[in-house]
Amino acid sequence: MPVEHKFLNHNWENGFWTENAILKTEKYEPEVLFLGTFNHGFEWNTSDFFYGRGMYMWTIMSNLFIHNENHLIQRRSTNNNVPSLDQIFEICKKGKIVFADLIKGTKDGIQTIVNQNQKCVIVQKDDNRYCWHDYKDNSILDLMNFGFLDDNVEEIINYINNNQSIKFVYCTFKSGELFLEMIEKIRRSIRPDVSIGHIFTPTGNGFGKNLQIPFNERAWSISHCWVMNNLGNDVFINKEGYSHLNHDWLRSCGVNPLNF
Repeated sequence: MPVEHKFLNHNWENGFWTENAILKTEKYEPEVLFLGTFNHGFEWNTSDFFYGRGMYMWTIMSNLFIHNENHLIQRRSTNNNVPSLDQIFEICKKGKIVFADLIKGTKDGIQTIVNQNQKCVIVQKDDNRYCWHDYKDNSILDLMNFGFLDDNVEEIINYINNNQSIKFVYCTFKSGELFLEMIEKIRRSIRPDVSIGHIFTPTGNGFGKNLQIPFNERAWSISHCWVMNNLGNDVFINKEGYSHLNHDWLRSCGVNPLNF
């Protein structure tokens, strides 16, 4: 069985569905696209949505779009269902947000053998063999270098160009040469009025080492970077090469950027 994106083609039956690992909806015309790498379709991946497993994405998004202040601090996980999936969809509607990932899964013709006990997938073709056992982007890059994975670039380009309402694309990563090459191809191929920027990873990896710590709580510091990076706020933060969420968009959604 191939290892596909967790939400390659999925329907939540509430007006939200995915095609080619791109979130689509009948509820609104999307304005903001958050772009990631891959949501692993492992049998043991308990994620129920994009960024739904062990990340600060929905902690921060809840603080922005529900609480309008730094409130939640814990990552959403199998042991912490805050916000709920219904609340996540409400956040998406309020922000007119959609999601997509760069990788669809293993290519046709690639052999995969699942070891459920060891939570590992053996991926192989000819003499090349790889044990895929974690969620790290470095493993995805290794598999891409072997030619094992199918990318989603053309579908993402078409989706952006066919949805004139999309204004901003925020990449939730900024490393990996092959990933960045894909982003450059997307940048060159989409409408010039769509901006593409990078925000600090919602995994929180490298926090403290690769990101300043203006607040005691990790989620609050990451959100400060997302909202105020390079803007000369009183609590100064400057993550070189990273952008910030558009303040006009946030205000239009009822979010006060100064609260973060």
